[in-house]
Amino acid sequence: MNLLPLHATMLLWALSPSVQNHCDKSFETSKLNLSVTYELPTFTADFPIQNMVTLDDIIYVGSVNRIYALAPNLTKLSEYRTGPLLASEACGLTRTRTGSTGRVDNHNIALVVENIYDKGLYSCGSADNGVCRRHVLDEGYSLKAVDEDVYCFADKVMPGEGHPIDPDVVVSPSGSQVLNVESNVITFFVGNSEIPNAGNISSNTTRPHTISQRKMKTSQNGFTFFSNLSYMDLIPSLQGNYYLRYVYSFHSGPFTYFLTVQQVSKDTQAYHTRIVRMCSSDLVIRRYVEMPLECISTDKRRRRSTKDVKVFNILQAAHVTKVGNDAELQRQLKVEEGEDVLFAAFAQGKPDSPEPTPNSAVCVMSLKHINNMFKMYMQRCNTIDPYHFTGSDKTSCYNVVRARRGW
Repeated sequence: MNLLPLHATMLLWALSPSVQNHCDKSFETSKLNLSVTYELPTFTADFPIQNMVTLDDIIYVGSVNRIYALAPNLTKLSEYRTGPLLASEACGLTRTRTGSTGRVDNHNIALVVENIYDKGLYSCGSADNGVCRRHVLDEGYSLKAVDEDVYCFADKVMPGEGHPIDPDVVVSPSGSQVLNVESNVITFFVGNSEIPNAGNISSNTTRPHTISQRKMKTSQNGFTFFSNLSYMDLIPSLQGNYYLRYVYSFHSGPFTYFLTVQQVSKDTQAYHTRIVRMCSSDLVIRRYVEMPLECISTDKRRRRSTKDVKVFNILQAAHVTKVGNDAELQRQLKVEEGEDVLFAAFAQGKPDSPEPTPNSAVCVMSLKHINNMFKMYMQRCNTIDPYHFTGSDKTSCYNVVRARRGW
């Protein structure tokens, strides 16, 4: 019985005298001019590119030994040399090996803009003992040029002179994520990576805090912590032998987020990705929570089994943006236009290693869904102490009252 309509339909179309024995070409395809060459704007740096930020439509590119200012069409407007540096040119006093007079490359660990006191550009380089440098972009200088009248953004620290105090040591040689959240003050949220056997901290520098928030002094000559509760560090037994890499940071709604790759627990060599959430308005770290984050692929055409599930656990890169006028994406993610979504590129990790394999995938996640997951776990008291910061992994119940009030 089910075959009859199909056979009848085929017969009906075949009997139509206007029907050909092949499919017509797509109308849209037939209009394409396949001979057209599309030329996209490009920019090629002289050294590896490591960070990019924008301010008033100008693109600032941080690379090894250079900062470039680019127009929206990627035309180079100016270039500022950040290295190679001698020890006497670095921010603060740097101990060198006896007889060593060579220059070192200056890798761009972080590039940050601010727009409250002045239009400022912070560049944090590997050669500057954790200190950042500040370019003021609107004091007699066009935004199209990187201000060369730059200074070490640390109290009583000059090139080759002084030792930076604790709040002014911002970044780690192993890599950092620095996020500027502006309200009535400029607040830097900083996550510093620590990679075992990678020469994280030299013996002559102050150890940067693992995760912290600091404000810019109104005197504009450095940073200060809100209190001694404005930072957390890995417990001493893990410092130097615990893998923690901060991959991406962003701000959405009332929250600040970090994405990390780290060990699943202290008792295993397995690795995974976590998303960290903090309240942007807090002056101390008191509403801190982190949750595992994975990209999972399943074959929808088959009945689900463990063989059809692929887990991508090691984050490679990420970006947060707002949903546009895309009805299909809105339907799949159950979001509305203008809501924040996270695009995250993951790889399958090698066994017991944070190193990626060639197998990768991109997942798109709504921040609304992620926050609902945070809320659900906290309301159910499915929370434990973060062992790497507290030294305890006991089950605890946090933020239940705040969660029920909508936090």
